[in-house]
Amino acid sequence: MRALFLTLFILGFYGLYAEPSALYLSWQRDPTTTMVIQWHTSTKKKESSLSYHREGVEEWQSVQGKSERLENSSILVHTVELTHLEPDTVYTFHLGNTKESYKFRTCPRTLDRPLRFAVAGDAYFYLYSLRKINKQMAKSDPDFVVVGGDIAYTNGNKSWFKGKDWESRRWGTFFKEWKKQMVAPDGRLIPMVVVVGNHDIKSRSPYNMFYALFAFPEGSPYRIFDFGNYLSLVCLDTGHSFPIDGLQTAWLEKTLSAHEDFSYKFAVYHVGAYPSVYPYNGRVPTLIRKEWVPLFDRYGVKLAFENHNHAYKRTYPLKGGKIDPEGVHYLGDGCWGVTPRKPKSTKEYWYLAKAAQINCFWLVTLDQEGCHVRSIDREGKTIEELPAIVSPAQKL
Repeated sequence: MRALFLTLFILGFYGLYAEPSALYLSWQRDPTTTMVIQWHTSTKKKESSLSYHREGVEEWQSVQGKSERLENSSILVHTVELTHLEPDTVYTFHLGNTKESYKFRTCPRTLDRPLRFAVAGDAYFYLYSLRKINKQMAKSDPDFVVVGGDIAYTNGNKSWFKGKDWESRRWGTFFKEWKKQMVAPDGRLIPMVVVVGNHDIKSRSPYNMFYALFAFPEGSPYRIFDFGNYLSLVCLDTGHSFPIDGLQTAWLEKTLSAHEDFSYKFAVYHVGAYPSVYPYNGRVPTLIRKEWVPLFDRYGVKLAFENHNHAYKRTYPLKGGKIDPEGVHYLGDGCWGVTPRKPKSTKEYWYLAKAAQINCFWLVTLDQEGCHVRSIDREGKTIEELPAIVSPAQKL
């Protein structure tokens, strides 16, 4: 018995048996040369260190990060940002003194190797549907996944949303499933890019667990990620933490103007400008069409990923409030881990090219030939495939 206790003590001291309850990757800056690694523990030890090395290089490097305890919780959120990484390169890392190794891959700086990512929103409402879509996303081997808001449905108005530790338990389940399922076929962890939704935060609350769980540059949920000089991915906040108009719209115009030379510009946000279920003349959709859509048109945004409606949606390409072959495709509509709703018919909403009551996600592949977009259901079957979108530079 003493030998057993001694063995457990040694293992605990070196951390050889400890597995983080959550482990997830994301970015604050350049996705080709950085990586943010976050994990959760429930110990009092606040040390946040990890070691990593590049594929083909045996020497390990150690990095110290930071940790913050979630309010009214025993959970520590550890955050380490790795910088000065090589583009399109596999890295191996382990946490603290643990020996369990994990892998990730940085994104390519050029399209000599295709970039692939998945997009969907309204994720963990029902565990069964979440798992089904997660499985298909991971199987598609994406470089990253964009989560378009309402990630774990932690803050709602219905009474069954409330209760002791409801918020942390919902988040805990989401992260547990992500750690288990969001692993690419080659074993590397798949990073996430998150967008804020109406069920992710408590309105008018001074504390929101959403912002304690994820690393945002300067704490802002609206931001841009540049992949080399071929893709700019703009993440926006449809009025949940910051107003749509005013400072955010001014930032969006300045940002898109500075990225005119990029081959592709895509936007992702939660509430849709062109909804498939909710009223077209709703306050938020109307405001987005007034403030953001003209900027999408002016600066050549090609894809806008919308959510919130819990259905499948693809609009015609739209520009200036009309169908235009040079316009923006609005894709969505937030049906990852929720019960699909019946959308309006394509006759009722003039802008809908296709709408359906189905769980789905979008898979985008960028290569030297163009942008290829495919929608996939939770059984892995292709719903439809869009004609390749070719950038102006490629048309030349």
